[in-house]
Order: sequence, then structure tokens, then C-alpha cells
Amino acid sequence: MKEHSPKERVLKAATLLFHQHGYNSTGINAIIEEAKVAKASFYDHYKTKEDLGVEYLKARHNDWFMGLRELVEKKRTVKERIIAAFTYIIEMNDKEGFRGCAFLNMLSELPEHKGKIYDVIHQHKLELQEFFKALVNDNGRAFMLYMLFEAALTESQVYQNSDCVNKTIELLKNDLL
Repeated sequence: MKEHSPKERVLKAATLLFHQHGYNSTGINAIIEEAKVAKASFYDHYKTKEDLGVEYLKARHNDWFMGLRELVEKKRTVKERIIAAFTYIIEMNDKEGFRGCAFLNMLSELPEHKGKIYDVIHQHKLELQEFFKALVNDNGRAFMLYMLFEAALTESQVYQNSDCVNKTIELLKNDLL
């Protein structure tokens, strides 16, 4: 088994702790302890906690979109692909315990909506909108699907279940949207 570099261990520790406790409640020392690295090693790779937050969100973005695309691209029709996108929410809910959107979670912890972390969050949401535009090739329908997707993700976090996602999928299957 390959041993991970200190930088990889720090990012893995930050991912775990940001997920469990949030960005603001996770201190550098906790990340260093979880990663089992020296403080100097941490700062060799990340000059600030914000830099680590950016790296975390970029990695999350890449992994998340890879999973979404993998699931969607297995389907043949546009309708099946749309339903697969919403099914991805259910899969992520099951995998991550209804933690919701990592990007919106971090956004809620920012004192103001500007800076490097905000820029990554904003870019993620723009790419999700573009994903739906490419999927349905209709800007109005794409926007509606994006908004439904965001609402389903948020509501499943609020209620700690996937009922609203399943209801949305049923409406999509029956062409009621």
C-alpha cells in the first residue's frame, strides 16, 4: 500500500474534519494532528487555512463532478440522464450522511461573499448550471433542473432523508416538470 505524502494527508484530514465539524470549527492544529504531520510541513504546502480550503473545494469539485458524470453518462436518453443526476443526490446522501452541499455548507461559514474560497464555490455552481445546459440543450429547462437539483439537495439535508429527491424523480419520470 502506497504511503501518502504529507500534503495528501493534510488534504485528507481537512476533508474529514471540514465534513464533520465545518470549516470555521476546524483549526489548523486539529488538521495537523489528524494528518500526523509537523506544523512546518503543513505550512510548506498551505500558506493559510484559506489556501487549504480552496484546495479542499477544488478536490471536492473534481471528485463530485467525476461521480456525477460517471453515473449520468451510463444512461442513453436525456430523460434517463436527468433522473440519474437526481439519483446521484441519493447516492451522496447515503454515502455522506445527508451533509448536503459541501460548497453551500462552506459558503454559510464565510463572513462575506468574496475571496478565493467564494470564487471556487461560485465557479462550482456555474459549472453545475452548465452541466444541466449541456444535458438538455434548453436554457430555461436547464435552469429549472438546476434549481430543482439544488432544492432537492438542500431539502434532503434539512429533513435528513431523500424523500424530496424521490418525489422529484417521480415527477421527472411522469413528465410533470
